[in-house]
Amino acid sequence: MGNHTLRQLFGTKSPYNIEENEARFLAAMQETVRAVWSASPKYRALATSFSFAPPVLRTVKDLERIPPIPTLYFKRNDFTLKHGIGVEVTSSGTSGQVSRIRYSAAELRMMAQMAVCLGRFHGLFSTKPVHYLILGYQPSIRNPMVISKTAYLSTWYAPALSRTYALMRREGEYRLEAAALVRRLLRCSQGRHPVRVIGFPSYASFLLKWMKKKGKCCRLPAGSCALLGGGWKQFAGLEISKEELKELFWEVLGIPAEGIHEFFGAAEHPVLYCTCANGHFHIPAYARVLIRDTATLKPLPPGQPGLVNLLTPMTGSLPLMSVMTDDLGVVHPGKACGCGITAPWLEILGRVGAAGLGTCSAGAQEYWNRQ
Repeated sequence: MGNHTLRQLFGTKSPYNIEENEARFLAAMQETVRAVWSASPKYRALATSFSFAPPVLRTVKDLERIPPIPTLYFKRNDFTLKHGIGVEVTSSGTSGQVSRIRYSAAELRMMAQMAVCLGRFHGLFSTKPVHYLILGYQPSIRNPMVISKTAYLSTWYAPALSRTYALMRREGEYRLEAAALVRRLLRCSQGRHPVRVIGFPSYASFLLKWMKKKGKCCRLPAGSCALLGGGWKQFAGLEISKEELKELFWEVLGIPAEGIHEFFGAAEHPVLYCTCANGHFHIPAYARVLIRDTATLKPLPPGQPGLVNLLTPMTGSLPLMSVMTDDLGVVHPGKACGCGITAPWLEILGRVGAAGLGTCSAGAQEYWNRQ
């Protein structure tokens, strides 16, 4: 039943109907936990030290008893369970270390189902060809970072006329091609095809502020939009609000607020979170989010801030069922949003120990300041 239930869960046509998918989610989590428990002595020993075993999972409430593994633990320990893996990705390595996550072909198919379902729900698909301007890395077999792969996959939502990357691989290293980036934007503004800007909000902020400062504002064709994902990390103190970023997109490129879509996720938690019409990350059926007390790690009720604990049954090849991030957040009731989606939504407040962390978009601000 487990594998069948997992396929049903990721094949749902109602990605935010929590009640409809509740039994499937619990059954899938039970099966995944049993599978990892049986296959991984390392996980079994870790879980046992927390007095946890699969039989305790009888209700949805019991899911909070699964030991949450910090993302840093994946960076320091290899939990690989099997061979024949479809693809390996890594986290961005903000602390100088990376998580190496391997996904099977079956798991990749489920991710694709999820991306298609959520893309349709949020209106990201279009048959009209577009130009893509990607504020991130040019894809390379030498670059396993998950952010480079998800940015490329985001270009599948509409036919690509062109893809222009901010970070191009030259002589074995990535270089920021700022001048080419701006030229491409200005050229596209003279055409008739929409432009989709994809990438880090930090890069977008630095680029748009620079264009505004240099008087290089333009109006992109109707239908242009932005798909943004990733945090500010060591730019804490330099980040701007979502509202200010939306104003910049409108002032500099003519992209309206409703054309700005944001995403949240992690290499260690392969679930896609997309903003609704009101800019909130509603929790999809493929996941659950617990907020834990920073001192005791006990689950907190809705509305109280704490550490973000992400749960999903997606993969049985790694113990990603319950992952503790270094994000601080709050879970709000769905009705508190007003967009019509009934699923609860996650608000990210910041990061624990953000000061001093590196970032996958490191150097962006310094580059633009020098121009």
